[in-house]
Amino acid sequence: MNLEELRNQIDQVDQDIIQLLEKRMTIVQKISEVKEAQGHNILDSTREQEVLNRAQQAIKTPAYQETILQTYQDIMKNSREYQSKARLK
Repeated sequence: MNLEELRNQIDQVDQDIIQLLEKRMTIVQKISEVKEAQGHNILDSTREQEVLNRAQQAIKTPAYQETILQTYQDIMKNSREYQSKARLK
């Protein structure tokens, strides 16, 4: 397989990731609304640790573990920032 073919595969995976992230953010928006209505804080450290633990268990290639977990931490950080901005509107 050549570089162009590999990059085409990455492009397709990127499209899949974007669709899944949009789906995730739609759910984040709904969670944000419920949290605000019920007076919950945006950050739920226990829940975030559970997500990271599940992600860690799902990773099949140990060499990717640190990078994937950091990616998940970034996703959750950005989700919290989105929720904070949504509450200001």
